Amino acid sequence: MTIAKDFAAKAFVAFVAAAMMISLFAPAAKAQTAEELQTQINDLMAQIATLQAQVGQGGTSASGVCPYTWTRDLNMGATGADVMKLQQFLNANADTRVSVSGAGSVGAETEYYGALTGAAVAKFQVMYRAEILTPLGMVNPSTYFGPSTRAKANSVCVTAPVIDPVDPGTPTPTPIGELEGGAGSINDVNYISKLSNEEVGEAVEDAEVAGLEIEADSGSDIELTAVNLNFSKGTAGSNFDKYAEEVSVWVDGEEVARVDADEFTKSNNYDKTVSLDAGGIIRAGEIGDLVVKVSGISNLDSTDATDTWTLEFESVRFRDAQGASVTDTSTGVINDAAGRTFSFESFATAADLELKITSGDDSINDAHVIVVDDTNDTDGVELFSFNLEAEGDSDIVIDGLPINFTSVGAGVGEIINTAEIWADGELIGSESVSTTTATTREIVFDNLDWTISAGDKVAIVIKVDVNDTDGGFGEGATLAAVFGETETDDTDFDAVDSEGNDLADGDKTGSASGDAQLFYTIAPEVEVLSTTISPIDNGTAAAESALAKTQLKITARGGTLYLNGDNETTEAKRFFKTAVYGSGTSASTTASTTTYTINAGTNDVTNSGANDEYYTLDEGESMTITVESIVTQATVTSTAVLAGVKAEAIQFGTAATSDTTRSTYSFTYTRLLDATQSGTASLVNPA
Repeated sequence: MTIAKDFAAKAFVAFVAAAMMISLFAPAAKAQTAEELQTQINDLMAQIATLQAQVGQGGTSASGVCPYTWTRDLNMGATGADVMKLQQFLNANADTRVSVSGAGSVGAETEYYGALTGAAVAKFQVMYRAEILTPLGMVNPSTYFGPSTRAKANSVCVTAPVIDPVDPGTPTPTPIGELEGGAGSINDVNYISKLSNEEVGEAVEDAEVAGLEIEADSGSDIELTAVNLNFSKGTAGSNFDKYAEEVSVWVDGEEVARVDADEFTKSNNYDKTVSLDAGGIIRAGEIGDLVVKVSGISNLDSTDATDTWTLEFESVRFRDAQGASVTDTSTGVINDAAGRTFSFESFATAADLELKITSGDDSINDAHVIVVDDTNDTDGVELFSFNLEAEGDSDIVIDGLPINFTSVGAGVGEIINTAEIWADGELIGSESVSTTTATTREIVFDNLDWTISAGDKVAIVIKVDVNDTDGGFGEGATLAAVFGETETDDTDFDAVDSEGNDLADGDKTGSASGDAQLFYTIAPEVEVLSTTISPIDNGTAAAESALAKTQLKITARGGTLYLNGDNETTEAKRFFKTAVYGSGTSASTTASTTTYTINAGTNDVTNSGANDEYYTLDEGESMTITVESIVTQATVTSTAVLAGVKAEAIQFGTAATSDTTRSTYSFTYTRLLDATQSGTASLVNPA
């Protein structure tokens, strides 16, 4: 080493020592401001950089740093060759430059990680926000050269960068982590009111359990550096790590600490002072939120579910703009001996999980006629509709779903050969149905691997392929389907939450069922157009009878229909068989004199005689009929009753050979009969 270099090296050591002394005693320098001290430090660093260059340790051209790989995290106060490499890397881009002059500027990079380096790192994080900050859930940058920032820098620093020219007029940026003001304190501390009696679910990450609103005094910014957390048992019977996996601390939405739950042990009374990363800054006169989150273990013992713990904040440590470190143990709710209580719950409970079953499309579920073929299968018939809703914060995965079918007039397997389950218009499962005479049959849709996302409501339709009627399956057979508590309690029902836990019985609610649907090869489509009832004028006396009118549109489906007329010898053979309903009606109240009027449509009155009148409707043809009935109150009473008329049955036939074959089949399902109600009229018979 030459004499000049030896002298320079000694001078370098002297300057380093001087810089360290200033940094150690700066808080006690009453006559100097923080800004003046920082200026002196920056000047010293610039001189050190010059001496380093003289002894072969000086900053090199920024273009020569890459390719380079950083292997450790760096923060304020760090020193080393990798710090200089970081400064050189950041100086290669004008948008992330450490400084435009002096220590840290291009050619004057140092091995010291100070406020200017931290500010440049923050700019780099903002430049690559989507890759560094967003995946961590962070909005604001930090001065910490941590794993995410380091990974991005390593991916960028694979080739030598092009150095942007320095604009001498560019002002030196204010470091993001710099505190302003004088001596600082905490003015007030309150609990975050919304965080009370919270739940930590099994395997749930970062559940908020408690938090503080911390107000900084107007005299100085403060940076939170540590917090003492004390967990105490409520109803808990096990150690804390039998419930929790991790504890994390967040300041204004940014994570500043994360520790394993097993660091809170019985031996330390579940008490620990947690150091916080840099960046938890609360500006003078403003309020910041400090929140503690707990992650639950993935296999919470059932006996530990609902157990409670209480978290108390025993102290908060911070530094002010003068560099003083203060521990506060008494302001506001700090160390209040009350804390905030929270519980550990099963995953389903914490997620408010519920599989809710409700009825679906009425046009599918309400009883109606399904026209089928006598020689060919009828595929894709919509038989049953219901909804499934995944309420709460967990997806529900369904692998097996049983539907119960009930038939009349033939076995379930004689009526249908295939059943399909559709969700929001998409086929998710299909099952073959073996031929059987059993009239009750459970069909299980398995291996579905079907997920209902949390909060989603899905419309389910069960479709069936109906056999032809040539074998074992006759006119008027019915089939109904149901999905409810019986089915969800079945072992074939396979549904789990996001953590793979079976849904508890209480988390499956509701039920849905469809009416029995009727199968015919030929049948009328009956549409009720209107119904009315009018009391018949009885002068000054109360009405003893009323005229009810029901207008129907009849359409032939599947073939030719034969409908008996109103002149048949008995009402049992008529197309529209009437019944009386109302309030206070008695057996002697009768519907009499039912007549038909053909209003419009294609029809053929084949005989107008007293016993053989009937109407013929070919496939697809329609006619409109008005049915008139007189209802009379025949019981001797001076008290009015409410009486009206509706259909007792809609009768039809598929052959014209006699009045019997023209009324072979009867529609008696409630939805249709109720639709024919005329309304009621007030009637008396004072005789």
